[in-house]
Amino acid sequence: MMEPKITPINKVNVKTTPKTESTLKGTFISVLLVGAFIFLLWAGIYALFLTRL
Repeated sequence: MMEPKITPINKVNVKTTPKTESTLKGTFISVLLVGAFIFLLWAGIYALFLTRL
C-alpha cells in the first residue's frame, strides 16, 4: 500500500525578486522647486519691505 507523502506546513514556495534601490531624483527636484518658491516669495516680500521704508 502507498503511504501519503507528508510535506511540512511551513514550507512555502515564494519567488524572491532582487530588491532594487529606488532613485530619489523626483524627490530631489521637488524639494528644489519648493525651496526656490519659498526663496522667491521671501525675496519678493523683502523687496516690498525695502521699497516702503
